[in-house]
Amino acid sequence: MDEPAPDLETAATSDTIRLLIDTAAIRQLLAACCQVLDDGYLDEWAALYTADCRCAFMGKRTEGRDEMRALIEPFQTDEMRGKHLISEPRINVHGDDATATTDFAFVSKDAKFMRTGRYHDLLRRSDDGWKVAGREIVFTGDEPIGLLRPSG
Repeated sequence: MDEPAPDLETAATSDTIRLLIDTAAIRQLLAACCQVLDDGYLDEWAALYTADCRCAFMGKRTEGRDEMRALIEPFQTDEMRGKHLISEPRINVHGDDATATTDFAFVSKDAKFMRTGRYHDLLRRSDDGWKVAGREIVFTGDEPIGLLRPSG
């Protein structure tokens, strides 16, 4: 016996709900990346990234969570720490992978704008929810070095 045709309206609604849930979870992840780093919780911050994450920052590239943390940690002293302000991200979900671009400004403890730029993120669904699989930090006026371009 033939299977009944899927109810297209139900399928569309289900896909829309999944997209809304994924997009909300990614927004929460991107906010957490800034807030826990600003608060100095480096272990919690590193856990937001996949173990094999890639990062590009100030002309340097890293492979893996440990290398990424080693690159970022020197900029996270109590004296240097401030607040990241982020824009509404542009998120594109493709199944268990997604991309996001988010503008940011970094404000020092004495309320001076220090840097502005854009995060280019690759995100991946994991058993623990969404994680950052790659991040390229591009300061205003700089060009991306293409860390996150698909290979091939």
